[in-house]
Amino acid sequence: MLPSIQQALLTPNIYSRPQLPLKQVKKLVIHWVANPGSSALANRNYFENLKNGTRGIYASSHYIVGLEGEIIQCIPETEVAYHAKNANTYSLGIEVCHLDATGEFSPTTYRHLIELCTYLCYTHTLDPATAIIRHYDITGKVCPKYYVRNPAAWSKFKYDVVASLNAHYLQVQPDNLPQLLPLQLNGILKQVSGFVKDDQYYVKLRDLEDSYIQIDYNEVKKMPVLNLKPL
Repeated sequence: MLPSIQQALLTPNIYSRPQLPLKQVKKLVIHWVANPGSSALANRNYFENLKNGTRGIYASSHYIVGLEGEIIQCIPETEVAYHAKNANTYSLGIEVCHLDATGEFSPTTYRHLIELCTYLCYTHTLDPATAIIRHYDITGKVCPKYYVRNPAAWSKFKYDVVASLNAHYLQVQPDNLPQLLPLQLNGILKQVSGFVKDDQYYVKLRDLEDSYIQIDYNEVKKMPVLNLKPL
C-alpha cells in the first residue's frame, strides 16, 4: 500500500528549508494546520512564502495531508523541517488539514494519513505505538487540537496505523511473536504488547498498570500482585 505523494519541495532558504541534514528518523510528529478549510497546497505555499523573511517566522513540515486526501511533500526526508523545536533533529513533521475549528480530520483525510504513517513506519522501521506522537507531546501546545482533547481518538489513530502496518506490510506473524493489541482499560483505549492464540489474549501484567491499578511482585511467594490504588 504505497501512498500517492505529490512532491512540491520548498525553495532552499533559512526560514523554511534550511537544508540541515536529518541523520535519523525516530518519531513522526502529527500537527493540525490550525486554519480550517485550507488546502494542502495553500499550507505548502505558506511555508514557501516564509522564504522572504518579512514575517521572521521559521516553520515547515515534511508532509501535508489535505482535505481530499492529497499528500504533498515539502521537505526531503533527509533534511530537517522546522516543526517541533528540539525534535526537529530526529523526526518527520506531518501537517494535517481539517474542515472546521474542532480539528477533527475528515474520513478521507484520516484514511490517507493512516496510509502515509503506515508507509513511513515501515520504511523507517518504527513502532507506531511509540514513534507516532503529537506536537503536544513535545511542547505542550494543543496540536493537533482534536486529538489532544480526545485522547481516546488519538489512541485509536495509533491503533489504526498498527493494524494497517500489520495488514499491508508485515502480513503474517507467528503465533508466539508479540504484537500491539488494543485494550480498553478503565475507559481509556491503549495498545499493549501481547499475542492472540485460540481467541485468547495474552498480555504483560505491567501493561495493565495505570492510575487505578498497581502491579507489584511478592518476593516471598514469588508471584505478581495486583492492587487497586487508593482514590
